[in-house]
Amino acid sequence: MSVQASYAGEVEYNNTKGILLKLAFALFYGANGVGDLLNLAPYESEQNPTGIKDPLLAYDTIIGEPPNNIGLFNENLGGWYIQLAPNAAPTLANLGVRVFAPGGAELNTNQAYPAAMLNGSATLQVFLPLQ
Repeated sequence: MSVQASYAGEVEYNNTKGILLKLAFALFYGANGVGDLLNLAPYESEQNPTGIKDPLLAYDTIIGEPPNNIGLFNENLGGWYIQLAPNAAPTLANLGVRVFAPGGAELNTNQAYPAAMLNGSATLQVFLPLQ
């Protein structure tokens, strides 16, 4: 299972600040019904190797707790599509990203990602609580 997020920039809407996270898919899908788990905590090679990668170091401690206002900004996945599935006890490391075929069937547990997913991407929009 592997879905990796990278910081892709900031957005502002109606005086609310948000960030864009680009998702890349690799290897195998997680669990049918749950999805692949996305880790929204910042990347650290030793402490958190599956976290959000940020080559600009602009994403540091922006998100301190699981966001309430998160959604899909765009996707380019060759007809495949994703759905976000927050877990019952959300943490920064367990947002479910469920993947569906163009006909609507979800990927099977541990199924290899199709080429359209491996070569495509999706972008999430996360609005931050007022500080």
